[in-house]
Amino acid sequence: MYWRPARFPPTTAASHSVRPTSPATFCITATADSLRPGSNRAGQTDRDRSPWRAYYLHVRSSTAWHQHEIQEKHLAVGLLRSNAVRWVLGGVALLLLADLLLVSVLLNDREQALNRGRETARTSASIILRRAEALFDSLDRTLSGVAEVMTARDLPPARDDLYIHRLLLRRHAITPALSWLLITDTGGLTVASSRSFPAPPLQISDREYIRAQHDDWSLGMYIGLPVVSRAIGTPVVPISRRLETDGGRFIGIVAAGLKSEFLQSLVDDPGPPEGLVIGIFRSDGHALACLPSRSACPDAPLNVINDADDEPAYSALVSNIRLIGTGAGVSALHASRLYDFFVVTDYPADILLAAWRHNLPALLALGLGSNLALVAIGLYAWRQVTHRQRAMTELAHSNLVLEDRVRERTEALARMANTDVLTGLPNRRLFMNEGTRLLALARRHRHPLSLMILDADHFKLINDRHGHAAGDAVLRTLGAAPSDVLRSSDIFARLGGEEFAVLLPETGHEGALEVGERLLDAFRNSVTEHGGEHLHFTVSIGLAELVPGDTDLEALLHRADTALYRAKQEGRDRLVSDRLTNSSE
Repeated sequence: MYWRPARFPPTTAASHSVRPTSPATFCITATADSLRPGSNRAGQTDRDRSPWRAYYLHVRSSTAWHQHEIQEKHLAVGLLRSNAVRWVLGGVALLLLADLLLVSVLLNDREQALNRGRETARTSASIILRRAEALFDSLDRTLSGVAEVMTARDLPPARDDLYIHRLLLRRHAITPALSWLLITDTGGLTVASSRSFPAPPLQISDREYIRAQHDDWSLGMYIGLPVVSRAIGTPVVPISRRLETDGGRFIGIVAAGLKSEFLQSLVDDPGPPEGLVIGIFRSDGHALACLPSRSACPDAPLNVINDADDEPAYSALVSNIRLIGTGAGVSALHASRLYDFFVVTDYPADILLAAWRHNLPALLALGLGSNLALVAIGLYAWRQVTHRQRAMTELAHSNLVLEDRVRERTEALARMANTDVLTGLPNRRLFMNEGTRLLALARRHRHPLSLMILDADHFKLINDRHGHAAGDAVLRTLGAAPSDVLRSSDIFARLGGEEFAVLLPETGHEGALEVGERLLDAFRNSVTEHGGEHLHFTVSIGLAELVPGDTDLEALLHRADTALYRAKQEGRDRLVSDRLTNSSE
């Protein structure tokens, strides 16, 4: 048995007691009789060293040690309870934090999907609007041209007027989007048509696009409701314009039928994202064209018409609700600033959030697993931290994948904006940007740089004889012919119409002349097959070399264009350099 050492004061003659603090009380009494003289030390007898004294010391020390152990146990229990409460609270806090983070991530991913849908709807609406405006602008010029001729003649249209029939026939031939072109008198009776001579006397005064011109003399070009043509029995979107003399006298109406399938092609090509609904509407809400089908675009509701009647914006107005469909989704509306129509793109949430909903069970399972892990491990919070880090890494990877998709889509749109649709070559915008950069490098390092402008010879004659489709085929052949002549570092672009340009870095005057002659040979040997015919064509080339006085690309283009004009004057199918032009002057 362990004995705890202790020192006590010496005993006295008076009796005394010792009362421990323990619940059990032990009383030891000493009297004067028990004192023995001759003790070893003053005030201390042999009895002090007796077993009674040892027992006293044992009891006293054991009681104190027991009390100390009880205090330590109470303290340990308190610490354990306090730690348990802290860990429980910490675990609950971590659990709530993990759940909040998961909900935040889910909502963030959902919002990103909606944002991508909004951007797609806005971009699609703007693209379709620009296409439709370009189409209606072309048709307006066609009707205006006929109206100007009739105004210049200052005579009401007559049924037996062959000149008017030929005028309509020519205008119809160069406008492939039209099914027919006709002129009525003031009473709505057909007097001239592009389809036959003399025109059949059809009474169409009941047509809405005819009545509109009677009701409003300042209407300009009017876009009518889609109808089935009485002359040919096919669906068309009619357009009309008022005919007047120089004195303002009403003499008739010129009208045309826009092919419905041609208007439909504006929303079909190129293929929009899956599920995107696109509609072209008149300002009064009547649908003109729709994707994927006419039934998907009922006439626009009143709130959409009111939005379209507001001041047209330069960009599409994005909405968080569907404008022409039911259910949840996003949409965009873009009203034309030139004509009475607007474009609506509508993206259903079921399709827009399909990928997000597909991943939702996995993400919810991930959250449930996190909660179970937190409950299971309790005090081992570090495992939850590791788990959360892993989850955040996966989410970060998903965000990177989404960002890559957005970047790819943005790059695709940029390529579309910088590429000529017909030939696949760089367009004027890209040519000017790259040309300015190469010109600055050439000037800085004093390297040679040459520029050629190419123009197809007698291209209008090809269009007039064989049609615009043949002209387009010739332009495509022209764009592909130089592939074996030019280097990969050269820039070959279509500036517009039948005019092309070639920029030759690190190429001086002599080298450019050699390249130009090879290009002429390549074009002479090119053959375009169209409609069973073999079409041949030549080009004229104007060449200009960078000189110290050229401060920008426009100066170089101007000199090359002057040389091209000289090549045209000298007989075409040749190359003329601005150096030769300047020397001859």
